[in-house]
Amino acid sequence: MSARTKPQQPIEVHAEVTEEGGPAVPTHAELLRRREDIRASHSEALAKVDELARTQSEVGEALEGELAVLEEHNTALRRLDAQQHATGVFAALTRRFTARKQVLGRRSIAEGLLRQYETTTARLQQATAFSDELRLCALELQEEVDRLHREHVAARGGQRDHATRVLELEEDLRALERGEGEWSPEERARRIDALTFALREASLSLELLRASAELNQEHIAPTRALRDTVLELHEGLSGYLLSAGRAMDNVGRRIQALGMAADTPIVIAELQESIQDLGVAMEVTAAYVRDTQEMLVRVLPSLTAKLREQLAGAPGQVQDLSRERARSLADQALIEAAAAEVDALDPD
Repeated sequence: MSARTKPQQPIEVHAEVTEEGGPAVPTHAELLRRREDIRASHSEALAKVDELARTQSEVGEALEGELAVLEEHNTALRRLDAQQHATGVFAALTRRFTARKQVLGRRSIAEGLLRQYETTTARLQQATAFSDELRLCALELQEEVDRLHREHVAARGGQRDHATRVLELEEDLRALERGEGEWSPEERARRIDALTFALREASLSLELLRASAELNQEHIAPTRALRDTVLELHEGLSGYLLSAGRAMDNVGRRIQALGMAADTPIVIAELQESIQDLGVAMEVTAAYVRDTQEMLVRVLPSLTAKLREQLAGAPGQVQDLSRERARSLADQALIEAAAAEVDALDPD
């Protein structure tokens, strides 16, 4: 509204230009704090992924040793089996002297399998707790993605409102500068000063809202990528836990049922089956470790670099608050708002 249309009406100017219920205009300090919040969220998630990478490396090294121990048990069982089924005069003569040694050998292998089962079960329990942490981390990142979207939309809406405000103030100010309206020189000067101040305030608000919109927009994609990475790790770990858990349930029942039956020669077949089942569970673990390590090597470095790049810069800086720049920003904000409305109406 210009002074030409309402020459005798006083032009009330307020520093607060936000409409009732409209988005609040962030300060520079708030923008910095928001960036730090995003940085902290990303750092926490990356720390979780790094922890998983270290854990997976340790698990992989341990599994190599444990699988080697299983193979030693299997070799020993094959040797005992061969001795048990050996034929010939010499075998018949020595069997009575080696019987106790074979019993002790079977018992030792059974006890070793039980220890191996307990170790692998403990690993599963640790992995279950870590899987829950990954899920919580993914949920927190999804909340961050949703918040970024909301704040981006709010900032864009605020830009549109303040852009309209800037153009209205500029129109009123130009009218006064052209001499329109029946004001005394003193009153005209006062009103020009007031409108100039209000215009600069509105321009600053427009700049801050633009910086807020850009801050949120530029972090949506990397935060989403980080969320998806953590979620993929959680899904993989959950699948591994289900597969390994079923295998461990089977082998656990068999191993725990052996007990003192290791004294019986026939238990060799049961021990061999237990080794095979435990080997399956550990192979599932090893496969999961390999897949996870490959994904971490492939995805994590580039994702980390991208996040650091996004967080390296300062939030949008207020540049030149001249009237020309204010008009340009206002026009651009309204153009972008109109384009966004058209995009929202277009289903394609």
